[in-house]
Amino acid sequence: MSDMSVFDAIYGLRATRIFEDREVPKPILDHVLEAATMACSSGNTQPWEFIVVTDRGVRKRIQAEMIEAFKVIDAERAQTKEQLTDGAGRSVTGRAAVENLDKVPVIVVVCWNPDRGIRMKGEYAENPDGSLRETREIPGGRGVSLFQASQNLMLAARAHGLSSLFTTFFFLRREQIREILGIPPRIFMECAVFLGYSAEKLGAPRRLPVEKVSHLNRWGQVYHPDDRSTDRPER
Repeated sequence: MSDMSVFDAIYGLRATRIFEDREVPKPILDHVLEAATMACSSGNTQPWEFIVVTDRGVRKRIQAEMIEAFKVIDAERAQTKEQLTDGAGRSVTGRAAVENLDKVPVIVVVCWNPDRGIRMKGEYAENPDGSLRETREIPGGRGVSLFQASQNLMLAARAHGLSSLFTTFFFLRREQIREILGIPPRIFMECAVFLGYSAEKLGAPRRLPVEKVSHLNRWGQVYHPDDRSTDRPER
């Protein structure tokens, strides 16, 4: 059990795209998956399903699909190369992650199960192939529960000394990835989390200050934090 505080985990969480090619111990993986299941969910439906990919052959098949996908998406980007590069010279796109995807020891693909997730009549209708289509707006969408579980997963991993990457870029090859993983038509693939030991040296994250993004009681009235002298992790 890690003794890292929750705030140390939060302040130290970074999007890691390059991982060491070494296994995550099973007890650690067990613990972070359990942490994911402790997330809050809409109506306590707990609609998540986790496909834990550790097989290198499966990762290589996913990687081949994503390499093809990025050939298309790179040609369509509106941002310049400079805008897609951070202060340390790292790409902020998923390209580095794709190029090194076969080395990621664990990929957790997070899915939504309608048998637990549907809460209202008429939310979905069934297609001829057994898949479902949304027929009325769902406040917050399916991600309202799954993203909380994913954040739990990443923070628990951080507490155990692991790094992570949250991504939705598998949607660029949604049908192909679903087939590789054997996801039934009725189940929705929503996102994925890469887990492992970072092969990158990452500094403290740069974030906009609270007063730049927070409003008090109504839009436009700035929320001003008190003096920042309280004890907190270094940034």
